Amino acid sequence: MSTVTMTRTEEQLERASRVLAGGASASGRRVFREHIVRTEGAYLYNTEGKRFIDYLLSYGPIVIGHSDPRVNQAVKRTADTNDLHWVGAQAQEIELAERIVDIVPSAEKVAFVTSGSDALLHAVHVARAATGRRYIVKFHGSFVGWQDALAKGANFDVRPDHVPSENDPNSGGLSAGAVSEVLVVEWNDADAIQALFRESGHEIAAVVCEPYVLSYGCVPPAPGFLELLRETTRRNGALLVFDEVKTGFRLALGGYQAVAGVEPDLTALGKSMSNGYPLAALAGRADLMEMLGTSASLDGTHYANPYGLAAGVATVDILREGGMERLAYLGHLLREGLKRAVRDTGVKVTITGHASAFMINWLPVAPVTFRDAARADFVRAEAFRTAMLDAGILLPPFVITDARLCLATSEDDIAETVAAAERAFRTVA
Repeated sequence: MSTVTMTRTEEQLERASRVLAGGASASGRRVFREHIVRTEGAYLYNTEGKRFIDYLLSYGPIVIGHSDPRVNQAVKRTADTNDLHWVGAQAQEIELAERIVDIVPSAEKVAFVTSGSDALLHAVHVARAATGRRYIVKFHGSFVGWQDALAKGANFDVRPDHVPSENDPNSGGLSAGAVSEVLVVEWNDADAIQALFRESGHEIAAVVCEPYVLSYGCVPPAPGFLELLRETTRRNGALLVFDEVKTGFRLALGGYQAVAGVEPDLTALGKSMSNGYPLAALAGRADLMEMLGTSASLDGTHYANPYGLAAGVATVDILREGGMERLAYLGHLLREGLKRAVRDTGVKVTITGHASAFMINWLPVAPVTFRDAARADFVRAEAFRTAMLDAGILLPPFVITDARLCLATSEDDIAETVAAAERAFRTVA
């Protein structure tokens, strides 16, 4: 009787399937049939020792590099002397808040939470408490957290014959009442925003948006669009909330608002702020932020955890000391290399992005709306992703979402990536 010999990776995947829902505690992670045992700099290593250049980077948090010793040592020093005590400001909470107030244009005061979804949920609470209104406006295809109060219009169950509509909830099991209070329009559609406020402006508490859309396509705001949102919300007594969970500390040190020159009332921050340690923040106008803990709740056992705060201080300082400029340079180098590979192979894709973010859109023209992005050639896109993975290049599992690099990514890594992309383009073209 013959027996089938499993690889070490297959053994670990089988072991995971027995005790973990779906084999991993996030649906996107289940796409990868890999078991990673070591992370270092720009690289991941699987059970068999294969190295991957990482452009997923945990969907954004790893901005300096995996297991960065400067960040880890800062965390260790804090953990050795001052762990979570829940009395007043936590270790380094003041220091990181001072840095955020200094570099994020809209930040007058800060509150630290655990995740970007936490920050955006508190933003919704503040907006409703401040205005006495219920409706929240967001944009089709922009994922702005898992909370019911915003979980609509970013269902990524895209198939060749199916594009989720702006009215589709992001998940099963959501509160129908909460979802009904979310109004969704297309990104960069100035006419739709103006029509919505003419009809319902007196009922709208806030507009929530990614100021530069990284949920799909890497899509910038159209000229004047953020200014329109700012003027329209202000004139109608609503708040403007920027979701800079992905754009903050990655597209610019002060977030994309520092690039655009438009200041929201509230800003959600997270991910790259602490290089992989769990930490996020809500920042904004002092009068609105002072509502937290009074007319709007602010309580969480792990809010402002000292480990994330220590990582945040170290991360922001590295980015302030030339790191952000280096990230932007590397991102430009990679995008230009990918564009050359596209020209040389004649494949019908477009390369978009800003600073350290990039996107390979399997479309002949760069997308503007989520509907545009959903017309991508998913078959070739997935074949390309798989070919790149075989070549040791790790890209995100959802083919219409952004990728990014980190400060540890080298010019040699970029050259290797571009060469692999050219081969993969030729294979699937």
